[in-house]
Amino acid sequence: MLSTFLKIPYLRLKYRFMPNQAQEFWAQELLNSQGLSAKLGQILAQGKETRLPKGSLSPETAKKMFFQSFSKDISVSSEVMAASMGQVFFISIDQQEYALKILHPGIKEKLKKEIDNILVLGGYFGKAKGFSFDKEVFKRFLIEVFEEETDLSREAHFQEKFFFLFKDHKEIKIPKVIKEYSNSFFLCQEKILSTLARDSKHFSGFGIFHFFFDALLNHGTLHGDLNDRNWGYTAPEKIVVYDYGCVQIISERRILGFKKLLMNEDIINGFKEFGVRLEATWFKGQEQKLRDALFSPLLDQEIAPHWSYSQDLQGQFGEKIKQLREFTDPWVLLMMRSLFSLIRIYQDRKIPIPLGSILNSYLIVHNQDSKETAKNIKIEVLEGSSQIVFLSLPMTALDNLENLMPDNVLTKIHGEGINIQTIIERVKSSSFLPQELFSLQVDKRSYRVWIE
Repeated sequence: MLSTFLKIPYLRLKYRFMPNQAQEFWAQELLNSQGLSAKLGQILAQGKETRLPKGSLSPETAKKMFFQSFSKDISVSSEVMAASMGQVFFISIDQQEYALKILHPGIKEKLKKEIDNILVLGGYFGKAKGFSFDKEVFKRFLIEVFEEETDLSREAHFQEKFFFLFKDHKEIKIPKVIKEYSNSFFLCQEKILSTLARDSKHFSGFGIFHFFFDALLNHGTLHGDLNDRNWGYTAPEKIVVYDYGCVQIISERRILGFKKLLMNEDIINGFKEFGVRLEATWFKGQEQKLRDALFSPLLDQEIAPHWSYSQDLQGQFGEKIKQLREFTDPWVLLMMRSLFSLIRIYQDRKIPIPLGSILNSYLIVHNQDSKETAKNIKIEVLEGSSQIVFLSLPMTALDNLENLMPDNVLTKIHGEGINIQTIIERVKSSSFLPQELFSLQVDKRSYRVWIE
């Protein structure tokens, strides 16, 4: 970082006379480092082709570190990628091939020392771009975020959660975590080769948007870093998603607020629930105008390749819009960053995005105003005449109905020719009218599933 700071006087001149080249310089200069510096470089470089960050671990060092932790010899075929927090290698254990993510040595201590320095640099860049931020508040946020992101056991936990959510999905593939070779510093996972979005010139569909909204709106789980290095294609219609270090669990109240704003319902409470505090700001009394500017463009029939969200907001609100980050919860900014990194990836390839129709498909349940619409899935298990299990689940669990059944019940379901996917499609096509889904007897227990 010292060499980078020594270049600031030179960058002052370059920003004045060649601003685009200066930003490209900063992006690559930061990407060549590790930790928070590289993260800032990724943000500045979005939508631009850059070299990858530099790694610090040799294959020999990776082998030694792994043996010290697991007392197991491995062969390392190659380094796949270096990133801001660690490196990924292809390895072989007992002739089985895996992908192994390893934290950069000393990255936790480096981050603590680096945060103050990077805030100085961020303040300088922010001033050049016309915005400011509360450094102390942002510092606390960074400390919390990177404590989480440098814990690979946490990342493994969320990767397993996503694996469970999408294990039967036809388009999305999540690498399986190999638990016996994973801990806080190592994440061993199934090796899945793909062409990263970064290296793909043409995309065949919009499955990655369905992944984003399905996880967020149906399961309250946000993948906060869907840049073009974190997902790719194993086949034209098959997508694999990597890197779960920036995952956040979002409360049902936040999701409900987001849906209210998307559906243009109860806007004032929608903003509060979503995590945007407008009470004592310039925007108080202009909630409808702000909602339309922020969310109605997302529900347009098509996102055009030339559409510029930030310029639209700037045109409507001027410099005031830059204050929005000061009274908005960090999760909102993380969500918008992840979503718009996806949008930019498609825009770079001149691909229009039917975002409105994609989003609407996840708002159907919320938009059903009829009193006849079912709100919950009910599961009852009786042994004789005694009730031993009774579950009431939100309708968002419908798509995972099969995963809620014990293995012996699933065997019976399949044996009796009950097709759960057909049942789910029937429920959706009926606009979620209350109905019996199925019932069956397994040994001494009877199972009944319905919606009401």
